[in-house]
Amino acid sequence: MSEVIEGEPIQVGRRKLVPVARVTTHVRRHALIGSHRLAGQGRGFVRMQPIAIVERSEAGERRMPIQDKTRQALSGFLLAAFIIPLLLAVAVHLARKR
Repeated sequence: MSEVIEGEPIQVGRRKLVPVARVTTHVRRHALIGSHRLAGQGRGFVRMQPIAIVERSEAGERRMPIQDKTRQALSGFLLAAFIIPLLLAVAVHLARKR
């Protein structure tokens, strides 16, 4: 389940800054009922990802998105980790043909 929530407003001069985050939760439960015993277990996680800051003032409301530069960099590294060995394998294959 995923939802977007607003945090507590922070007063800065005449402006209010409101953090906005996406909260993702996942819960899994298991129960085992036997003839002489009862057992259960559960697990879950909660992930909070900041997505924007909303600035509220007399002039109106402005939304400033937050970019996840770390995720963008890691995605680029992952893509390079797949492409570079593939290109090297093709280069070796072509070199051995000659």
